[in-house]
Formats: sequence, C-alpha cells, structure tokens
Amino acid sequence: MRRAAALLFGLLLPVGAVAETPVRVRVGDHAAHGRVVFDWPARTGYEVEEAEGRIVLRFAAPAAFDLAAVRRPPRNVSAIEHEAGRVVTIGIAPGTRPRVFRLGTRIVVDVLDAAQAPATAAARPARATPARPSPPARSPSASRAPAPAPVAVPPPASAPGAAAPMPAAAPVAPTPQPAPQAAPPATVPAAPATPPPPAAVATRPASGGFTIPAAAGVGAALLQRGGAWLLVLDAPLSLDLAPLAGGRLAGAEVTRERHATLLVLPLSTFEEPVLTRRPEGWHIGGGEASPSLRSIRPELDPGPPVRLLLRATRPAASVAVLDPETGGTLLVGTVREGGEATPLGRRAATFDILPTRLGAAILPRADTVTLRALEAGFAASPGPGAELALGAEPPEESGAATLSRVFDLPDEPVAALVRRERNAALAVAGAQPLARGLPRLRHAEALLALGLGPEAQTMMALAMREDPRLAQDPRAHALHGAAALLAGRPDEAEGLLHRRLPENDEITLWRGLLAAARGEDGAARIAAALPLLRVWPSPLRNRLGPLAAEALAEGGEAAAAERLLAGREEEPGFALARAMLLEAREETAAAIEAYQAVARGRDRRARAVAMRRGVELRLASGALDAPGAAAAMESVLAAWRGDAQERATRLRLAELRMQAKDPRGAFEALREAEQHFPDVAPGIRPRQVEALLAAIAEEPPVAAVALFDTHVALLPAGEQTERALAALAERLAALDLVDRARTVLGRALARAGSAESRARLGLRLAGLALGSGDAAGARKALADTAASDLPEALQQERLLTEARALSRLGQAEQAAARYRAAGPQAAGELAELLAAQQDWAGAAAAMRTHLAATLPPAPEPLPEPARRLVARAAALLALAGDEAGLAALREAEAGRMAGGAFGDTFGMMTAERIGSIEDLPRLGQELEAARRLPARLAARP
Repeated sequence: MRRAAALLFGLLLPVGAVAETPVRVRVGDHAAHGRVVFDWPARTGYEVEEAEGRIVLRFAAPAAFDLAAVRRPPRNVSAIEHEAGRVVTIGIAPGTRPRVFRLGTRIVVDVLDAAQAPATAAARPARATPARPSPPARSPSASRAPAPAPVAVPPPASAPGAAAPMPAAAPVAPTPQPAPQAAPPATVPAAPATPPPPAAVATRPASGGFTIPAAAGVGAALLQRGGAWLLVLDAPLSLDLAPLAGGRLAGAEVTRERHATLLVLPLSTFEEPVLTRRPEGWHIGGGEASPSLRSIRPELDPGPPVRLLLRATRPAASVAVLDPETGGTLLVGTVREGGEATPLGRRAATFDILPTRLGAAILPRADTVTLRALEAGFAASPGPGAELALGAEPPEESGAATLSRVFDLPDEPVAALVRRERNAALAVAGAQPLARGLPRLRHAEALLALGLGPEAQTMMALAMREDPRLAQDPRAHALHGAAALLAGRPDEAEGLLHRRLPENDEITLWRGLLAAARGEDGAARIAAALPLLRVWPSPLRNRLGPLAAEALAEGGEAAAAERLLAGREEEPGFALARAMLLEAREETAAAIEAYQAVARGRDRRARAVAMRRGVELRLASGALDAPGAAAAMESVLAAWRGDAQERATRLRLAELRMQAKDPRGAFEALREAEQHFPDVAPGIRPRQVEALLAAIAEEPPVAAVALFDTHVALLPAGEQTERALAALAERLAALDLVDRARTVLGRALARAGSAESRARLGLRLAGLALGSGDAAGARKALADTAASDLPEALQQERLLTEARALSRLGQAEQAAARYRAAGPQAAGELAELLAAQQDWAGAAAAMRTHLAATLPPAPEPLPEPARRLVARAAALLALAGDEAGLAALREAEAGRMAGGAFGDTFGMMTAERIGSIEDLPRLGQELEAARRLPARLAARP
C-alpha cells in the first residue's frame, strides 16, 4: 500500500516536480574491499541505514540511476537495487563492514573484507566512562542481531549532521609495554534520536580567525592536504558555520563523523595558520605570533613488536578520517595543547609521515598500518610481520615538506624500492582482468622510482589501453609522460603538458625537466621545485639530477645548481654540470679543461655537449678563429645525431662558416639542417638566401652559375638578388661568356617582382647586348621592360643606353633626341655623335654643356680627363669658327690649362689671330705644338 500511495502521489505531481537527475553507478574490485561509486553531477545529501546483510542509502534528490556499468556486483557485494528514485539497497556479504564517505560530488561505498571489518585503520585509546559502564564484548552471534537505528550521514557544510557529540572523558594511560596483538575496536554509541542544537563558531573579525567551541579534553590536529587546510578534532561536534560565511572563509566545510569532526578550509584562508588552545575551545588564526613549535620526531622502537614512536607531550587520541587528496584513509594523532607539530615529512615502507602544523598524521599504504595514542605520544605500527624501514630525514632547509606532490616516489633504500616493485607486480597478477588499471598505475610508480623509464612507460601504456578510466585521468597521462622523459623520449612526454593537469610543485619540476630535455629553458621551474628532486629516490635522482644541474647552470640559476651539486664532486654523471658552472663563474681556463675531460669520457650525450661548449668557449676567448671553430664544430656534429642538439649544432656550424668567409659551406649546412629537420625550414630561409647570394658573389663564375641554376627557386625578388645576378653576369661577360650572362639575367627578369625591378634588369641586359655588338637586342630588351614612373636616374640611364643603340644602328637623329632627353650627363656622347656628322657648331654647344656639368669648379685644378675634354671643346669651337666661344673658353680655363697636359694645344687653338710682326714668335710656337700633337695623341690610349 505504501508503494502504491507513493506511486499515485508521484503521478499527481507536476512533471517538473519529479525530474530525476541521471546518476552513473560504477563498481570496482580492490585488494581488501569492493567499491560502489555514485557519480552525482552536484553535491547531494544522503543518509545511510545499516542492517544485517544490506545497506540502504536514501538520497536527498531523486535520480535515475544508471546501472549499465554494473555487469556483476563487486567484491563483498551480492546485489545493487534501487527504488522510488531516491533509495538504493546494496546487499553485502556476512561479516563484512561497509564504509560510506563523500569524495567531491561522488558518494563512495566500500565494503571491507571480513578480516578487515573488526578494526579500523587506527583505534581510539581506551577512555574511562564512570557514568556508563563499557558495553560487553560482542559474541559471534551478535552480528545477527536486529539492525541498529539509522545513522545520519552529514549533508553539505551548510547543514551539519545531527549526530550528538560524545561525552567528554579523561584519558586512561596505557601500560608502558602494550601487548603485541591489535587492540579491540572502540565502541561507538548510537546517535540519539534528537540531537542538540549546533554550537555557533565564534569569529574574530580583527584577525580573521575564529574559535571552535570544544571541551577541555578534545584534541586537535592541523595539516595541509588536497589544496586545503584540514582541521581534525577527535570528538563529534555539532558546529554552526554561519559566522564563517563570506570573505576568505567562504567555502569552509564541516563533516561530523562518529568519532571525529573534520573542518576543511580553503588554502587561501590563512597563509600560515596557527592553532592554539583557549579556555573556550580551539582558536585558529593567521598573522598572529606563532608559538614556539616542538617537533614530533619519529623514533624506531625495535619492540617487540617493532613500531615507530612519535613522541608528544600531551597526546589526545588517534582518529581515522577521509583524506581529501587521495580519497583513502588518513590516520591523525591529535594533541590537547598547541605547539607540537611534525615539521618535516618522512617515508616508511608502508606509510608516510606527513608534515603538520599541529599534531601528527600518517598516510597508510597498507591495510595493516595502525596509529595508537600512548602516554608519551603515538605509536605507528606496520602490522604483524611487516618490515619497518624508515627513509632518510630530509634536511630542514630543503623545503620539500611544504611542496605538493602527485606521484608516490618515496626516498627509500634500493632494496625497499625493489620489494615495493615486486609487491606491485604481484598485485597486478592477482587482480581481475578488468580491475588491473590502478594496480598497474602503482606498478608504474614503483618502476619510475627505480629509474626504469622504458618499463614504466610500457606499463602505463598498457594500463591506459585496458582501463578507459585511466585513459581519461590527467594524473595517469602525467605518469606516462614522466616515464617517457626518463626513458629519453621527450617527444613522447606530452602527458606532462596535459591541459587538465593541475599545476603543482611536482608537475612544475617535471615540466622544467621536459623543457631542459628539449633544449628549452626550464631552469626557473626546476629551481622552484628543486627540494623535491633532492628527496626523490636515489635511482631516479641519479638519472635526472645531471639534466637538472645542467639546465640550472645554463639558465642562470647558479646558486641552485651549486646546491644540487653539493657532495657530488666525484660523481662522473655531474661532470658536465660542474664544467658549465665553471663557465658561468667566468673561470674560462678551468672550464675549457673540464670540457675537454668530459669530451674524453664515455657518455655520448655529455661528450657532444662538452665538445660544442668547449668550441664556443675557445672561440670567445680567442684560442680559435672562425675557420678553426667551424672545423671543430664539424666534429661535434659527427659525435651526436638525432635531436634538438644536432639541429642547434648544424645551425651554429652555418654561422661559423659565414664568419669564416665560406658562404657556400654555410649554405650547404643550412640545406642539410632543413633536410633533417623540416620544421626549421621557415625560420632559416632568410639565412639560406643570404648564404646563397654571398656564395654566388664569391664563388668562381662557373660554380656560381651552377649554384644559381640549382637553387634559383630560393632567390626572392628584390634589389639584393638583382645586384648579385648583375655582378655574376658582368663576371661572365668578362670571360666572354656573354650568352651565358644574358641567360642569367633573362631568368632573373622572369622572376622580377616589380616594374622598377624589370626596368633595372632590362637596362643591364641591354648593356650586355651592346657589349656584344647586338644593338637591336639592346633596343628590344629596353622595349620589353619599359615602364612609367621610374626613378629619374634609372630613366636617364635607359635613355642613354637606347641612344647608344640607335647610334650604332645609324639612326642619328633619333639617337640625338635620346641623348638630349637623357640630360647633361649625355652631352659628351651627343657631341661625339654630332661631330661624326660634321655638325661642328652643334657638337661644340653639346660639349660646352657637358663641360658645365662635369668640370670641377674653379680654381680647383683639372685632372687629365677633364683637360682632354676642355681641349676637345676648343677644337670643336675652332672647327665651327666660333671666335667668341673660343675667347670665352680661353678666359674661363686658360689659367687651369697652362703648364699641363694638352696645355699647349689648348693655347694654340684658343690664341688670338696673328695681326702684326710681333705675333710671329707665337706663330712658331703654335706650329711646333701642332707638329707634336699627332705624336702625343698617338702615344695616349
């Protein structure tokens, strides 16, 4: 009847009121439990009822549960059913224990094996309860007792759970030597039906801190996990977070469990939070005077049983809470007073000791790990039969404890790392075929810690191929990329650049190492996260340490490089980094010697880098010239092939050959670089053109023509190409290879990009044609390249060349017109043309115009070519019978023409006519000069 009434009520509701949210249900098998995950799209409240053989989950919102992925129930689960859109029933095996928790927007149900069910990972210490006797021990038949009352699981932070707090109790000191067997689990009382009202959190606006009301016996711990501050109280408290709403404290969440209270604060709330005990409760604040912290340091207790002691003055209890970073269990040791913390993290074989701001915290990596509160602190045990190996303590100044990590890379002895890898391999072999994704991921991490890059990359590739969930996981892609980088395959390490991968300290370090492996600058990233590298496992540190040190030395992070090289003076893997550091200190002689020592070593990559840097250093110091450096760089090219280092070497070799005046060698080096690395072609094309043009200009004409014919497609249109080809054509013409020269210019003309460029090339082609006696070809070249709006100088040159061609073709009138249009610079040739036609007056006038344009101004002396032109002008004036012109020429140039070449001739032709007997001596002189003139003219070229 109840179901029928509910169905009828649902049918009567509006459509929008019963809208169901699609929720995917996933299952998985793990080593000690089965898991059911409800993938809600948003945070949703829920309640849990535990009964014999089943768990009932009641969600706060209706949902359409997608059970398609549930092919078969996971480990310890017999069936999964849902009804009414809000209720899911999970059948569990007898003797198992469920564990329900929230992970982001997901609700996770773990059903622990029967062997794991009786005790949690950490048991609370015994407490005296005078007002109520301890409950009797449960008999084996107690598991079949009627179902207990439902326990409400807390909704989101704005609505805390309703379970009542446990009564305060004074601790009872345990015996100094506890028994080796595990302690029985603490009994958790059932929640009362009517919870007390939540206590409001008192705030202090001035400091930004707040106080959590708590009894005197309630202990606390504070640490950073999952990008947030995690405050743990060892008692279930009902807290009202309304006073924390808004400002920096917005987003705070509280989770009340049966044995503890968890308060999660955004990391931006406090930069350096301080948790102190006050009479009214625990106060957390930032920017206040920090108390002097006492370190909770681990000490090995050989036992039996073997355990790790974390000594504290006022320990309170050990509680197990959900780790927001890994989704697993976190064992937290609380203290009753402030001032005791774990400043540095440590690694053990089966658990991690986490750094805290108050109290102690253990991250277990095995289900047998326990943490118990003692009178003098806490005892961490790896479990019966397990080995307890504590990793080396990181130096306090390293800073690694405050940096965030992604991968499980413990700094353990190699033997412990080998055992870890073997156990991971056994876990993969023992897992079901569809449940091997996570075990393979852990196996890959173990291989990575051992420095086995290819093996780890293969394992991750197999895991992501078999498990589609891992294929969508950014962390899995990052692990695959890190393994590829370690394997020497940086081009396959794209997973480290995954767009969904959060930027934290370890990812920053890996990305810096990837940049260094690619020949890019990763020094700043490596220096920022260098403390992590120093606490990585020794096999991994030894493999990647040299790369990091070299990147730091080259990237200007000398101080960080020195810290990394400290204590490694004799390790051969760091020899190149030490040489680079000497170069950075400008210790040139020592650096050259160190590079030469590395070049004699057996490491091929280090040899090639040392050879290249040694060549550069010797070139900069003057020990090598450019030709010698180019020859030495060719040896470097032979020492290493196949990556960015070869590409850089080839490009540098081209530069050195250009400096050594070997442009053809530079061009060939650039062509080889383009063939081996096609991606660099666009960037080096201008350098190729420069080297090709220089080679065409400097190589012998025949070799230059061969270069031009082979690589003409590389030459761009422009003035630089025109000049080079014109020079080549002139060199060919000088060797009487006029036809070949005209062919070169013709091909250049076909590639010209502008009218001006065509006009200039046509002028040069016409000049070659005139030089070979082809006046008609010259006129055709000029006509084919005619254009308007040309520069004046270019236009005058073209007119002068056309006038010469017309003159040779016998078209005197047209030639004279072109000469006149060409301007004063062409007046000399016009004078010769007119003189050849015996137009003495016109020739004399043209020569006077030519003299006015070319003679230096008086009283500057005349050079011999200018004196010849003046004498020529006098002769033309005399032939024309222009007495006035001769008198004017004599008056203007007599002073500068006296006493030099052609002076007598000029004087004879410009002298006044003989009018009396007194002029007879002058007449004799003129006759003598006239007699000698033919001989003098014949003697001159």
